[in-house]
Amino acid sequence: MWLTLLALRNRIGLLMLSLAMVILGGTSVQRLPVDLFPQIQVPVAFVGVIYKGAPPLDIEQSVVYPIEKAVSSASNVDHVESFAKQGIGAVQIWFNWGADINVGQMEVMQRVTQILNSLPPGIGQPFIVKFDVSNIPVSLVTVSSDDLDERALYDLASNTIAPQIEQIANVAAATVEGGKIRQINVNLDPALLNARSLSILDVVKSVKAANLILPSGDIKAGNLDYNVFTNNQFRTVDPIQDVIVKVNPQGSPVRVRDVGTVTDSSDIQTNIVRTDGARAVYLRVNKQPIANTVAVVDALRKALPELIGIPPSVKIGISFDQSVYIRQSISNLIEQALHGSLLAALVILIFLRNFTSTLIISVAIPLSIMVTFIVLYFSGQTLNVFTLGGLALGIGRLVDDSIVELENIQRHLNTAPRRWEAILEAAREVAMPILASTITTVVVFLPIFFVAGIARLLLIPLTITIAISLFTSFFVSRTVTPALCYKFLKPEQE
Repeated sequence: MWLTLLALRNRIGLLMLSLAMVILGGTSVQRLPVDLFPQIQVPVAFVGVIYKGAPPLDIEQSVVYPIEKAVSSASNVDHVESFAKQGIGAVQIWFNWGADINVGQMEVMQRVTQILNSLPPGIGQPFIVKFDVSNIPVSLVTVSSDDLDERALYDLASNTIAPQIEQIANVAAATVEGGKIRQINVNLDPALLNARSLSILDVVKSVKAANLILPSGDIKAGNLDYNVFTNNQFRTVDPIQDVIVKVNPQGSPVRVRDVGTVTDSSDIQTNIVRTDGARAVYLRVNKQPIANTVAVVDALRKALPELIGIPPSVKIGISFDQSVYIRQSISNLIEQALHGSLLAALVILIFLRNFTSTLIISVAIPLSIMVTFIVLYFSGQTLNVFTLGGLALGIGRLVDDSIVELENIQRHLNTAPRRWEAILEAAREVAMPILASTITTVVVFLPIFFVAGIARLLLIPLTITIAISLFTSFFVSRTVTPALCYKFLKPEQE
């Protein structure tokens, strides 16, 4: 009752408030991040260890089991899973839903560090990462050419294209896949090694010892002090062949070229990429976790034609674009929402047989939607299929409160001589029924707050969207609808 009275006494202020809702709502919907799903944070961390050449059984017993035992005692751990393959082992740590994954990742890192000395020698440094939906690439950029070989394409993509793509706003990484990675291969002859009583490790140690940078002191010249370094890093293949592996008792050195050959070649290729039959590589473009997928892809498409250092024979294109599915999903939902709004207004017009009443009631739909966009923007939500789905579900219900309010006001206007008292009395009679109907609709979604897991992360934004829009429609029915009825609604004539 008091809300309606306040609205009738301050109709100009209510008009300004409604215009502010429209302006803020339009600004919010333009700035809302657009994505396919809400932000999903699955509490899972991975510990991976590379142990080249080791069979799965040895990795399981000597690497995976000690790590499992160490991380399982971390706080908020629900369960631990693991697997072992040829040369690699991994442990998945599932934390309880609601736990801080960043704190859990740090604790797992500390516990793995404590047992590093007990792990077998020769393993790679364990890497620890957390699961992130943003690791799914938003786009795949292909780089193809009929003139360049796969090694040159990989070097071009890795050294020229990837750094420029990573400078785009909100791009986290651009990882190159396919092609051949340059590698200096030292091919040893077992017979020559045996003849000189050498092993492969002797050659490896000699090459490593010859390829380094050492600080060699400093030189003082007047008031200047220069650091001096000994740079023995290889820049070409020929010096590697001259590395001394061993000195015979006779004093003659045994060099690398005496036991094998050194070639400027590439690593074994395990990933072959072709674009329209031409040699190619592709880059996996990942976005920042909170970035707008559509905005990142638009910026990427705009930046590709402006890349520098690209030979004329190289073609750059996009073979996968996640924003296409997002745009289609969002467009379909918006289209369905508009159809629902128009059909709701048409049904109201058919039953009320009054164009003015239909316009008054239809105001509740855009105002409720705009306020919902404002709340979504300031609460950090995104515009996705679940938030828009919530709006599409609630559109038919947004006009119910205003219909009840208007119908009761119309009945009182037909019988009461004074408009002010008629509207206040009509609003008083339907205040509690409208509030009760709104609450009973919203309370249906209350059990979703007790759901755990990914379902909670997906359905909570939908629930919030529906609740905000329905409570806003209740507010509109108690303020805007009576004010418009006072100004424009006339008593019915027989």
